[in-house]
Amino acid sequence: MKYPTALLFGCALIASVFSAENKSPATAATSAHAGAAVQWIAFPDSRLELRGLPWFAENSPELWRLPKSAKPRIPKGAWARAIAPDGGRIRFTSTTSRLALRVEVVSTQKKLAYFDAYVDDQPVGSAGSTGPKTTELVLFADRDGRSKNLTIYLPNTSEVRVLAVGIDPGATLTVPPPFAAPAPLMCYGSSVLQGTGAEHPSKTYPAVLARRLNLDFVNLGFGGAGKAEPDVVALVNQPDACGYLFDLGKSYGAQSEEAFVKMLATIRAKHPAVPILCVTPIYSTNEPKDKAYFEKSVRLRNMMRDAAVAQRNAGDRNIHVVEGLELFGPADQDLFRDPQHPNDAGNERMGERLVDLVRRLVLNRN
Repeated sequence: MKYPTALLFGCALIASVFSAENKSPATAATSAHAGAAVQWIAFPDSRLELRGLPWFAENSPELWRLPKSAKPRIPKGAWARAIAPDGGRIRFTSTTSRLALRVEVVSTQKKLAYFDAYVDDQPVGSAGSTGPKTTELVLFADRDGRSKNLTIYLPNTSEVRVLAVGIDPGATLTVPPPFAAPAPLMCYGSSVLQGTGAEHPSKTYPAVLARRLNLDFVNLGFGGAGKAEPDVVALVNQPDACGYLFDLGKSYGAQSEEAFVKMLATIRAKHPAVPILCVTPIYSTNEPKDKAYFEKSVRLRNMMRDAAVAQRNAGDRNIHVVEGLELFGPADQDLFRDPQHPNDAGNERMGERLVDLVRRLVLNRN
């Protein structure tokens, strides 16, 4: 399978919008200081659509990615990462000329937890805060008063709470337009899929892919804990989905193929015709330097590919292999944040390379 050269859609615009936030915490974590000039809407509110967090009704006000009732049976590694709202988004349509947030960063961390704002799928601002503390952030100001579709991407890899959303007094507030599919793209895997190397939550490759195709998505990437454990897979399998994107990467470890094969069978038993895309591990700059790491990478690529191909040969025409080395390979090594994880631009490239494939296999398959 060959992929087209990445188009890096919107990179220049994103760089300019986000440049201030990348300078220092002082510029990124801007307090609104707007007082009565901002109408604060307590969150949650029925007019503020929350996407990407299927169990929020159970977890509220926590923005966790797995249901709190499942915590006793979820492996500690997965749960420790599930408390961050990766892939979570707040959506609404409004005539507001400004957008502010009152947030609490729960995690004790020096890393900025970024909130990214998009208007009609174009980046317009970003602000972040360290924690633990409560702060008010301005995502944008001084825009026109026309009706606009707004999306706020919640931070990746940081536990936060949203306390209120700030808009102009008297601005309209209505539901946003629907997605291109009635159910989300369900993404499960490890650190690359979660977006560990991405600084901004809107730049993880599932977010880029979903935004380009107007798809809802759920990001169940769990750092180094994407191991296809039955209790985790049962939750991945619970919500309806328009497609499944599995990118377990190197975190699958030294397991045999049994867990991976059982995961595919579990999904297929409940969702007999929903497309499944299996991504083999992408390139790592460790591979040329570490023989054992290289051999592990080759073994995992072969194991995941063979499992998907075997199911396809058995008659499942809706399971597909995405070769990780073609999705992000040696020619892309200038876009790594660390030896294993693509940076913002690298995630953008990965998302763009998947657009045509997912459009054909998920949106246009009928």
